[in-house]
Amino acid sequence: MKRIYLYLILLFMSFGSLYGQDQELSEEQYAILNLELINGMVYENTNFAYYWSNYLNVEWLSSQEGFCGYSKDEIFKTSEFSKHMDEKTLGGLINSIKNELGPKKIEASKLKNAEVKLVSEYDSNKVRYVSPPIIEGDFAVMLDRYLWIEQMNFYKKSEGGEWEKFCHIYILLSTGTYGISLLN
Repeated sequence: MKRIYLYLILLFMSFGSLYGQDQELSEEQYAILNLELINGMVYENTNFAYYWSNYLNVEWLSSQEGFCGYSKDEIFKTSEFSKHMDEKTLGGLINSIKNELGPKKIEASKLKNAEVKLVSEYDSNKVRYVSPPIIEGDFAVMLDRYLWIEQMNFYKKSEGGEWEKFCHIYILLSTGTYGISLLN
């Protein structure tokens, strides 16, 4: 009987590491986070949500109003998104999102910007809640959200090996506060 209890305990402990408890963000993922997180409050764990992968298709992305660009000289309409990222890459990003096993702890020591404060509560529209950057080849995407604003940020690796944001597309933009102060 003691062996059964021991096996059950070991089984439950192995599930903890299987479902993201021991996962760490890679150096490449921190390079993107350091590009994006300049200052302000950020929730200490990455977002563990799958729904946003549904927006990663050329048809939806191309239907959104707005502009993207690699620089001020290279601006393009979001309707031309498919010229910059193909369905195969988007499919790889979707699979990677769906294979995420759980939230990952963001380590303050690996963030280069001292003005970023990691917080343990996601209760204000001033706290950012980000997914781990999802990387597929030379492209990456990250969900970036506050309580009432959600956007997908897209990145491309330059020829020099540096990550650059080339687009952000809103999924949700709400001006409602539902009793939560935007001034906190």
